[in-house]
Amino acid sequence: MEDYEVSGVVQSGEQSDDFSHYAFLSDCDPITFEEAAKESKWQKSMDEEIMSIERNNSWELTKLPEGQKSVGVKWIYKTKLKKDGRVDKYKARLVAKGYKQEFGIDYKEVFAPVARMDTIRLVLSLAV
Repeated sequence: MEDYEVSGVVQSGEQSDDFSHYAFLSDCDPITFEEAAKESKWQKSMDEEIMSIERNNSWELTKLPEGQKSVGVKWIYKTKLKKDGRVDKYKARLVAKGYKQEFGIDYKEVFAPVARMDTIRLVLSLAV
């Protein structure tokens, strides 16, 4: 806070009822599902993500092989802004907790079939 001119901020060691330190955190994206579920804008965004997953057949439910553990999922929330700073949309993504996997135990190879069209065009133009 020393780099900014903020009025009413009490120096360390003093007690205050002033909440100006928290002003930077007033409009943050939710971290947990419980926080997001309280607001309709995030509920709508999560519904759209689930519909997109179902429409694209991204996942297939199967029985878990005996002795294997499943990979959990987590919701990630992000407010997308336009160039002028206004809210464009509220984005919710359901992602796998891949960071909990261990090589050789949970997986043996990594494969992510994701590529941007710009990258594909670049590679094809280089090949030509």
